[in-house]
Order: sequence, then C-alpha cells, then structure tokens
Amino acid sequence: MSKKHQTTVQKQFTKTAEAFSRYAVRDTPDLVSEKVDFINPRPENIMLDVACGPGALVLAAAPRLHYACGIDLTGEMLRYARQFQAEKHIQNVSFLRGEAEKIPFPDLTFDLVTCTYAFHHLQKPELVLQEMVRVAKPDGRIFIDDTLGPESDEKFELHNEIEIIRDPSHTLSLRLTTFLSMFDDLNLEIVSQSLKRRRRSFNQWMLRAGLTPKDKRYQETRRLLESTIPGDRAGFSPQADGDDLQIVHSEGIFLLSRRDGD
Repeated sequence: MSKKHQTTVQKQFTKTAEAFSRYAVRDTPDLVSEKVDFINPRPENIMLDVACGPGALVLAAAPRLHYACGIDLTGEMLRYARQFQAEKHIQNVSFLRGEAEKIPFPDLTFDLVTCTYAFHHLQKPELVLQEMVRVAKPDGRIFIDDTLGPESDEKFELHNEIEIIRDPSHTLSLRLTTFLSMFDDLNLEIVSQSLKRRRRSFNQWMLRAGLTPKDKRYQETRRLLESTIPGDRAGFSPQADGDDLQIVHSEGIFLLSRRDGD
C-alpha cells in the first residue's frame, strides 16, 4: 500500500471509528453470527483476522476458538476493539497494529485466516490474499467477505465512482470474476461460497462514513446515486424511501483452502 493511500485509510477510519464501531459490533450481531457460522471454527483453531477494524468478527468467533488475533492499520479502530473486548470479558484474543500487505507473523501459523469488508480498500488485493495464504497452515482455511462490483464495465465504473465520493479510502469493489481469478492464480479452491444481496439504508450507510445530509460528500453521493435510478446504471438498485433511499450491495462470501498437493 502506498504511503499516500495508507494515510487516506488511516484518516478515514480514525474519523469514522466511533460510528463504524457502533454499527459493526453493536448493531449487527446477527450478521456477524452468520459469518461465524459460515466459517464454522473448531475449538482447537487459532485464527487471524486481517484488517479487523473494531474486532467484531474476532470477538464473535472467540468462544468457538482456542485463540484469535486481529490486526489493523488504524490505531483508533484497535482502541475500540480492545474496549469491546474488555466489555465482553473475552480473554483468548489480542489486537495488534499491522499491515495487510505485510502480515507480521511467520509462515504456516494459523488454522483460519479471515478478512471481511476490507478488499475494496486495498490497492493490491492479490498481494494481501497471497499473504493470507502464506500465514495459513497447509490444511488451513481462508475466509473472505466483501462487496462485489457489477460485471458490466459501465456499471462497474459508475459504481466505484460513487463509492469513492462517499469514502476516499475506497479503491475498487472487485467483480466476482476477479475474485475467482485470484483464487485460481493462488491455487485455492472454494470450500463454501455464498452470494448475497444486502438491502440497506442510504442514510445509515453514509453515517458509517461519517457523513450527514449537510456534508458536501453526502450531497454529491446522493445526487449521483439518484441519477442512476433509471436503468439502475450503477448496480445499487436504489429506491426512494421517504427522505431516505434503500440501496443494495452485492456481497461475496468465500471459504477457501489450498488445492490438494499445494
């Protein structure tokens, strides 16, 4: 990750740490539980969560694991993660500062390596996936959950333009076909896969980015998004809902392992 983008990510997530942490840890326990069930951790497993944010997945998975560690680039996110850990009285986890492109652990360390909703902030997602594979044990599993961009070139470009206006730390919501190609390049096979369409409030989505209707970026994002309603030109399927909008994010959830013999 370039120093410039690293600064952008840290600035954005330091600014939004409180709102994001409240949403991720306290307001969506059902979604986090869904992810833990999908991963199906075992009592003997040691897990690493890359770009852990406020620690939602680590803390939810901890009761079903031997030990879990979360790493993140942003100190303020880690502060909230440790705060939530203390509130929940969970002992078998730790949170450390670390870069996804340079995971600070030796090869073949973890039974589970996870990353949720971070690939669309990465400049080199293939390098991060390579690092995740490096620190996973030979029979380890890798879990990725992220938004998916439209396959259509026109929709893909407009979709990501809207995302970047909302959040400057966004790089690309990757296509499903891009994820599948990355998995193949690293000799990974899909153990389980789920594709979801998550409907959400536009206003709540903006609050997670630290934006309210008075903010210029909120207004720009909404204006551009509303212009895509005819023909759903950006793949968000927006619908008016009083003074709000309902939008849809496509989501890819993958549990991976090395192919036999790799």
